[in-house]
Amino acid sequence: MDYSQGVAPYYDLFGVPGAPGARNAAADFLAPLVAEGQTLLDIGAGTGSTALALAERGVHVTALEPDAEMMAALLVRLAARPDVAERVTPVPHASGFAFGERFHRCLCWSVLHLLPEAAQEQLVRYARAMLAGGGLFVLDAPVQTATRTELPWHVVATRRLGRLVVEHHRAMRPEGDGNWTTHWIFKRTLEGGPALPDVERVFHWRPLAPQRLDALLADAGFEVLEEYAGPERTPFVAGDSGTRLVVAR
Repeated sequence: MDYSQGVAPYYDLFGVPGAPGARNAAADFLAPLVAEGQTLLDIGAGTGSTALALAERGVHVTALEPDAEMMAALLVRLAARPDVAERVTPVPHASGFAFGERFHRCLCWSVLHLLPEAAQEQLVRYARAMLAGGGLFVLDAPVQTATRTELPWHVVATRRLGRLVVEHHRAMRPEGDGNWTTHWIFKRTLEGGPALPDVERVFHWRPLAPQRLDALLADAGFEVLEEYAGPERTPFVAGDSGTRLVVAR
């Protein structure tokens, strides 16, 4: 899987999510749902922001990440965090890896909408198979809504590293037929020198229909216990909320 296509080194450049005590929305949401010493499978762990934040709380995290660049960034973070490294197990693989163990919790955060439908079904069934009895599945994905609007090009943030100035530019627009694209550009310039080549990535994605998410969970044998419009636990309103965050068993 080649998800990052060159953007992984810049993915978290404008924050310090791997630093001790840094805030992480997914970890904050999970805090009351996973206890110290329990195990969690993070499907699509990215550069490890959530895994590290949970490990700080005493959770043992197995981080599945198939993208080589994302995994490399995760390994670098772990090397710099010996205080939590023993509680994070990085696995360079996508969902489907046959673990011999079962987990207390399973997390899939902002991944499902990037996958084709067959892969969505496989991922949710895999999460069901990886959970121990009574385990919880936390799933977050954008869903169809009439309130989602196009975002014009804008500068998200600027970061200076010595004489190197990096600007993160972002835009989001509909493609038609319910599909969307998110476009990132990282503009890099040496102060007093020429601009360096831009690093670009276009993400093609499709919000899930609420009934689609219900069907995926039900077909895998899950029951939805809680649902929210985001990690702040605001109520989910079908047709209005742009994100659906569910806790299922």
